[in-house]
Amino acid sequence: MLATNDGWPEEFGFRISGNGPCYILAVEEGSSAQVAGLQPGDQILEIEGQHVSAMNCEALVALARQCDTVPPSIGVVSRVQRLDLTPGPEGRFGFTLACDGGCPLQVESVAPASPASESGVKAGDYVMEVNGVPVKQYEEAAAMIQSCQGQGLRLGLLRLGRLQRWASSSVREFVQSADAIHQERRQKAQEFSKKVQEILGDQPEVKEKMFTILKQYAAERKVDCLAYALAMVLTKESQHLLLDNISSKRQLN
Repeated sequence: MLATNDGWPEEFGFRISGNGPCYILAVEEGSSAQVAGLQPGDQILEIEGQHVSAMNCEALVALARQCDTVPPSIGVVSRVQRLDLTPGPEGRFGFTLACDGGCPLQVESVAPASPASESGVKAGDYVMEVNGVPVKQYEEAAAMIQSCQGQGLRLGLLRLGRLQRWASSSVREFVQSADAIHQERRQKAQEFSKKVQEILGDQPEVKEKMFTILKQYAAERKVDCLAYALAMVLTKESQHLLLDNISSKRQLN
C-alpha cells in the first residue's frame, strides 16, 4: 500500500491524458486501479468530490497528488463510443492501425469514402475494443479485424476531447453534467441507506454481511455473484424489497 499520492496515477496502475476533460488510457492488470473498477476509456469527472472536467492533465495530476486520502477517490464515466462498420465491396473497412507498440492502440489512417470514414472513424482515435473485446496488442486487434472482413465489425473508440467538439458547446456544460451525476448518486445513496435502516435496523449482522457483499461487487463487478450472494443473506420476505431496490440501481448504473 502506497503511503502518498506522489506517484499518482502511474504508481496506482493507470495512465491518463487530455486537455480538459481527461481520460483513462490504460489500466494495468492486477493494479489497485483495476481492483477499484477503473477502465480504459473512462472520463474523470471528479477527484475527492471536486469537479475536474475542465482541468487539463497536468492540473489534474497536481490536484490528485495534493490529496490527503491515498489514493484519492475518483468519479468516472465511460466515454467509449461504439461504432458499427459494414465492409466495403472488397470486404475491407478502410482504416489502418498504428503498429508502433503503443498502448492503447490508435487508428493510423482512414481512407476517404470508406466504411470507416462514413461511420465516423478518424485518424488518432484510440481503439479500446474490437467486437466488444478489450484489446491492447496490435497483433491481437489486427487478427480480430482481419477475421471480420466480409462481415460486420464493431469498434469501441475513444477520442480525446470528443465531447467538447460533438456533444457540448462549453466546459460549463461538462461541469453541470458532472454535478448532476454527483447529486443523483448522492440522493440514491441516501434513499438506499434509509431503506436499509427501515428493514435491517434491528439486524446489524445481516446489515454488515450485505454491505460486505456490495463492497466486493463494487471491486469485482461480478453481477451474477452479487445476485446469488445477496439472496443467500436476505432470505426473509420483508428483506426482498432491498433485493429489488439493489437490482433496479444496478440496472441504472
